[in-house]
Amino acid sequence: MPVAYLERLIAEGLGGLEIGHRENTEDGKRMLRKIAARHDLIVTGSSDYHGAGKPNLPGENTTSDEMVSRIIERATGSEPRTP
Repeated sequence: MPVAYLERLIAEGLGGLEIGHRENTEDGKRMLRKIAARHDLIVTGSSDYHGAGKPNLPGENTTSDEMVSRIIERATGSEPRTP
């Protein structure tokens, strides 16, 4: 994703980035961490698991306690939306 597009999403209210993911390169992670720090974004890991068809393991890349706290602080408490 081009940085200019990412900066536009941030300007429109993007609150965080999933940086910890096995498909993200170390260079990509470094670049995204710099952007996240510059804009005070929440940084998450990819702890999801989509079954045996993918190599991801449950809890492979987690989110720090600090970032989980920031997610909770920003939660709106709104009712879940149903289709």
